[in-house]
Amino acid sequence: MSNTSGITQGQFFDSLILKIDEAEIYDRQIRLWGLDAQQRIRNAHVLIAGMRALSDEVCKNIALAGVGSITLLDDGIVEEQDLGAQFFLNENHIGKNRAEASVTAIQLLNPRVNVIVDQDNIVDKTDDYFTQFDIVCLFNKEANILQRVNNIRRNMNKPFYAANTFGWFGYIFCDLVKHDYIEERKSLPDKKSGEEPKVKRIQCEEEYISFEQSLKSDWSTKGKKIKRLSQLSFIIHVLFKYQQEKGSLTENDIPEILEKKNNYLEQMGVNDISLFNDELLKEAISLLDTEMAPIAAIVGGVLAQEMIKVLSAKELPIQNWFYYNGLDGSGMIHQI
Repeated sequence: MSNTSGITQGQFFDSLILKIDEAEIYDRQIRLWGLDAQQRIRNAHVLIAGMRALSDEVCKNIALAGVGSITLLDDGIVEEQDLGAQFFLNENHIGKNRAEASVTAIQLLNPRVNVIVDQDNIVDKTDDYFTQFDIVCLFNKEANILQRVNNIRRNMNKPFYAANTFGWFGYIFCDLVKHDYIEERKSLPDKKSGEEPKVKRIQCEEEYISFEQSLKSDWSTKGKKIKRLSQLSFIIHVLFKYQQEKGSLTENDIPEILEKKNNYLEQMGVNDISLFNDELLKEAISLLDTEMAPIAAIVGGVLAQEMIKVLSAKELPIQNWFYYNGLDGSGMIHQI
């Protein structure tokens, strides 16, 4: 065999064996979304900023799916309360950096995934830092941080996610800017000729708005449909508006938030105040620092699947908010 590519014959066969080995490991996925899609997943570099129960679930799922590289960005220290829902951690990790403590468990799930630890604070990162990743996902971050990183990613036309769970509740925000994907549509079978239905592959494009724009959107355009929206959607947007204004959000802020809620709802174009549930707001805020493993598993499963959709360019991803309410088991998508 000639060596025109600059590699030895042994290196060529080692590379070939690796690809065959990977094809066996990811056989079901390759059958589901194709070899090209699996290759894109394999070559992807994902940033996970903020180690929480939710991000643990996402890391688990994308690692098992075969994503090439995951960077864990977190400057926090493992505390005893983290052990309840974060399954990458144990008592021996208390006092250690959360990202560093999670590495071993992720690599055990899939040794082929390159896991990188970054113990810096996200606010200290330059704009250039966020340009190196195929997908960036921020967990449990304040509105101003989400807005800044999202705008950086939009300038690159690259995917951005923000997500969090607190108590019974969770949300996902997705901004893919302009996203191209393939949609497969089956034709109806021809009963006369007995011909099987054909599958058409249609190239589609979807446009998204930024996190900042979504908080400024006019919900009055929803008309009567606004009554079918998740009550949680009103709560989360009011909380983000308050956080934008005040810079913080704690249980002590409940009275002031309730006092300002009508003004926030008016800014959103929501004229029917009865759509806002004060008791749900109080419960949501009281659980801001509470992680529940079942809720994280559900929202994390949805988010990881959305990331795979984006990387594989198959199917329409979430457009653009997803809310999960564990009190009634509802998960709803709200396009703004």
